[in-house]
Formats: sequence, C-alpha cells, structure tokens
Amino acid sequence: MASSFVPVANTRNGFTIVTQVVPGGTEQYGLGTGVSTGGPVKKLLKGEPKALGTVQIMIGIMTFLFGIIKTVFFPGVGAYSGVTYWGSCLYITSGALSIAADKKAKPSLVRSSLAMNTISAVAAAAAIVLLSFDIAITHRYCYRCFYRDHEGQSLGINGVLLVFSLLELIVSICTSAFACQATDALNAQS
Repeated sequence: MASSFVPVANTRNGFTIVTQVVPGGTEQYGLGTGVSTGGPVKKLLKGEPKALGTVQIMIGIMTFLFGIIKTVFFPGVGAYSGVTYWGSCLYITSGALSIAADKKAKPSLVRSSLAMNTISAVAAAAAIVLLSFDIAITHRYCYRCFYRDHEGQSLGINGVLLVFSLLELIVSICTSAFACQATDALNAQS
C-alpha cells in the first residue's frame, strides 16, 4: 500500500503531527489487513453483504422460533416437512458466510457465500410452496371442522412464515447476484 508521511512540527506545544495520505481505491477491511476495494471485491461490497447477512440471520432465527410454535400448536405440511428447521439453518449459515465474505473478502469465502445463498434461495422457494399449500389446506380443512376458532392463528403464523420466506428469497437472490459478479471477476483475474 503506497502512502506518504508528512511530519508537521507544532512549535507551540513541542508535538509532531504525522499525517498519512492513502490513495483512493484502498480501504482498511478486516483484521488490520489492507484490501483493495477495486475490482472483484468492490462488486461484492457494493451489495452490502454484512447488512444482508444480518437480515438473513434474523430471518433464520425468527423462522425457527415461529416454526416451533407452528409445530407444537398448528402442525401441517410446513411443520411435517421440517422446512422451518432446515430452512432456518440454511438461512443462518448463508448469512454468516455473507458477513464473513464482507469482513475478509477471500475468494473462497465469496464462492462459499455464493453457493450457500443459492441453496438458501432454493430452500426459500420450497418453503414458499409448502407454506402456501399449508395455508390452502388449513383454510379448507378448518372451514368445516371444530378447529375453526384456531384458523386465524394458524393462518397468521403461516402468513408470517410465508413473508419471511419471501423476504429470504429476495435477500438471498440479491446476495447471490453480487457474489456471482465478484466470482466472475475473480475468475477473470486468475
């Protein structure tokens, strides 16, 4: 990293002030290592992977917690398939890899983040299908049975899980797109 030091003497207090000039295009990231933000890394960081990864982790935690409530009180297709459990594990893992890729920006972390976010997008799409099916069945089944008073609660939890799955699908596709651009640029460099 090219830099220049310019000492300036302050005769009033006897202190020496040293300033460091860092050329544009470089920035400090990670554990004290300077990583250039030009090229492939810039394409990944443009997508704010730390913020998106944090959102994925929160979606994973909330999906897991609502999944427990759904399994205990309102079992259905979504609960029996386990989509709230294995889906939330995938969401948390892909979020953690996105944050790690933002912090260190190593090619292996960028590729791992791309792979996990792609898997999370597929899992979120599967969750959307299963939860939509669960909403349709719950509405039709509860309409004619003695569980009618629990229909609103079951539909509400399914609806929240459906919104989380849709949000996870969008976030994982966006993160995958930025990681794919960075991976393509890394492949072009090597």
